[in-house]
Amino acid sequence: MKGETEERASNCAACGRPLAPDAAFCRGCGAPREAAPKPSPAEGKRRRGLAKTLGLGALIGLVIGGGVVAAMVLLEDESPTPAGVAPGSAATVPEREPSPTASGEASSANRPQGFPSADRAQMTSEIEAVLLAFHEDVVAEGFRDAWSLLSARKRSQTLREDGYAKWARAQASLVPYLSPGGLRVRIEALEGGGVARVRVSGMGWSAPGASCSEWAGLTWVKFEAGTWAYDPGYSTTPQREREWKPRYDQLLGASC
Repeated sequence: MKGETEERASNCAACGRPLAPDAAFCRGCGAPREAAPKPSPAEGKRRRGLAKTLGLGALIGLVIGGGVVAAMVLLEDESPTPAGVAPGSAATVPEREPSPTASGEASSANRPQGFPSADRAQMTSEIEAVLLAFHEDVVAEGFRDAWSLLSARKRSQTLREDGYAKWARAQASLVPYLSPGGLRVRIEALEGGGVARVRVSGMGWSAPGASCSEWAGLTWVKFEAGTWAYDPGYSTTPQREREWKPRYDQLLGASC
């Protein structure tokens, strides 16, 4: 008991450092001389064992936790990366290519100059309306109204070569036999300069002895002054005459 009392008097009860005889506090840890007594050897052994156990558990937990994190990283690295995207970068959804319009044209950017910005379906509808109006005017003997629907160059050519009266008589010859009500149009080509070549069908023809019952075939229209005008005839331009005079039988009404 004496030895134990001396140890308590000469050593710090908290950290075990030697104490000066007259020191009120430990110079090592600052604990007061009368601090809680130093744990017994058995208690100290128990505490050291517990610390080791806790330390080992923490180490195992760290290893296990690290393994989980590593597995997550590994799985993340193993996930498929879209073609063309660098690993680790944000994947982007490729843009869809623009789909063509219902008319079959992706845009009007590649058209020859001189045409409206409308799509092919709208152009077809507008051309059909002009050609129907022209032939209905002829059947109604409204020749002046039909004349106004011709292109400027066609009117100029007609006045220069034949005159209006001759042209009107030629149109009058169609009146008894032409039935334009079922007229339909299909655009065959945009030739440039605002000229479209179109195929006409659906108009009835009832002339006695005629070799056909439909006034059909190819003809032309021209977009000018913001509207479509009828531009018929293979002889309207030298280029058209060279190309279409040998194929005259394909033109509107020629087969009848």
